[in-house]
Amino acid sequence: MFENIVGHEKQKEILSKIITSNNISHAYLFFGDEGIGKFKIACEFAKEILNTDNLTTHPDFKIISKNENKKDILVEQIRKELIDDIYVIPAVGERKVYIINDAQDLNIASQNTLLKTLEEPPRYITIILVASNISSFLTTILSRVNQIPFTGITNEQLKNYMKDKYNVEFNDTIIDYFNGSIGKAINAMEDNLLEKYEKVDELYNCIKEKDSIKVLKFSSDIEFESDNLLDYLEFILYKNNEYNCIKIIENAKNRLKMNGNYDIIIDSMLLRLIDSIKEE
Repeated sequence: MFENIVGHEKQKEILSKIITSNNISHAYLFFGDEGIGKFKIACEFAKEILNTDNLTTHPDFKIISKNENKKDILVEQIRKELIDDIYVIPAVGERKVYIINDAQDLNIASQNTLLKTLEEPPRYITIILVASNISSFLTTILSRVNQIPFTGITNEQLKNYMKDKYNVEFNDTIIDYFNGSIGKAINAMEDNLLEKYEKVDELYNCIKEKDSIKVLKFSSDIEFESDNLLDYLEFILYKNNEYNCIKIIENAKNRLKMNGNYDIIIDSMLLRLIDSIKEE
């Protein structure tokens, strides 16, 4: 059970005990940062509940997620994909499982629609809400689900996983930036971000040397507007306790959002960072 899941030992133990004791609740909320494995564990949990190795074709399993081009998970979707189906008895077993992925995107109306089912659930259903945070949930929703918090795996586990699974190695700063998120690490690998992050690392070293010509020349190879590279530079500054410099990055982000001239904004930002960064 959960053999293919890296880390999350406490959560796996809790869920395993639920299965072995057959004390399965009608609703759970798995919450924590994006990309740390919540959804994968939810699917493995669903397999155990339904006693199946294949969720794809299982008639008593459904994943509900935000429709493309929609800002929220809407009432109509909850009614169509969950409410209209939930009172139909299981087709092949004793239970039905619904996973609502990115459940933080349920708007207030959708949550209120879901609430009646959580208050008076059929005995055979389990709903698993998977969310990156719980701040958007109604207190009435939170009071009717079993909350299981998730945190990222350790840096060592993440580093070993990426090395063993993909033969990819990240430096310590990049690993820290992923904050235990396998999803973020995999996305960075698939989007060829490793080299870009390493360029930002080198740029930071140039900034510390306070060589403005070298910094401006080096930065011409970095497209800060793409791939959240400003976020990564900001993280490096924060990690190195350069708190005054963080305000400079935030100012540049805001000016870019207002469609200011990219070259002027970035050059100005870098020169201000050189002036503000602490002497070695």
